Amino acid sequence: MARGKFLPALLIFVIVSGLHPSLMSDSHAQIHTVKIAIPQKGLFDTTIPTMMAEKKGFLKEQGIKPEIFWTSGGAETVRVVTAGSADIGLATGTESVITAFGKGSPVRIISAEITGSPDLFWIVRSDSPFKTIKDLDGKSVGFSRPGSSTHMIFQLASEHYKIKPNLVAVGGVPDSFTAVMTRQVDAGWSSPPYLLDRIEKGEIRIVFRASELETVRTVTMRVNFANASFYEKNKGAVQAFVRALKKSIDYMYDHPKETVALFAEVNKFPLSVAEAGFKFFPKESLVLSPVSRVDFSVDLALKLKMITKPPTADELKKLIVVE
Repeated sequence: MARGKFLPALLIFVIVSGLHPSLMSDSHAQIHTVKIAIPQKGLFDTTIPTMMAEKKGFLKEQGIKPEIFWTSGGAETVRVVTAGSADIGLATGTESVITAFGKGSPVRIISAEITGSPDLFWIVRSDSPFKTIKDLDGKSVGFSRPGSSTHMIFQLASEHYKIKPNLVAVGGVPDSFTAVMTRQVDAGWSSPPYLLDRIEKGEIRIVFRASELETVRTVTMRVNFANASFYEKNKGAVQAFVRALKKSIDYMYDHPKETVALFAEVNKFPLSVAEAGFKFFPKESLVLSPVSRVDFSVDLALKLKMITKPPTADELKKLIVVE
């Protein structure tokens, strides 16, 4: 059939079939399966944006089929992404990703994840003599994993308050709580809504909030990143994932009751506890771009001897591919 006769015939078929022409291409749209490593299942900023994006179909409409698995924190997330076991890793300390890149690991920063540190706090037993962070000088203080934001934040806090605690990797929040209650450490970390109910019951007290650290309020403390090879071959899919994530975050703050309900459902918490946890996170802390104060993160990595020299401007341009 001549091309001029074929097109009208196709349109007649579409009309008779009841299909809109725009839907013809959608049925053949490529679906990208993306393996996503997410640290600390249940934490608000690490978990809820992606789960809401999946629940509301934002990922599907961008052509993304997520395969989600969970990690215990920064170092593990970096490891699985650099090994290619995951395509994208979420919510990992900016310094850790810069360090991995500096050591030759195939990583690309695709968006900011959290700016400032409104979420993290450290707790002690209610019968503890320690009242403030300054009382933790020389004491044992838990963080999640080496290279995680909990690790970075408490090192920064120690420097700011001129204390020298003994930092101990304790794992996730349940392990942190157990370590505190069994006196394995003097203080342990948490993030809302975890342990807010224990605080309300008077079992534990907050001894330090990371939000008290003015030096990090404008710093992108955690980023989302991709395996470099995956990014180069699937740039469109990575950008589509970030678009879905942004739409999800906008939706979450436009529909707070639905967000609190999902937060409570994921963690099997009462709505009141989930609502209290949600209030820790102003929307501006979850902006996906820009990655702010990269100079601060580089200086921190140098200071902590995570890297021996700063990345050049060209290297940073290669590393940070935020649209």
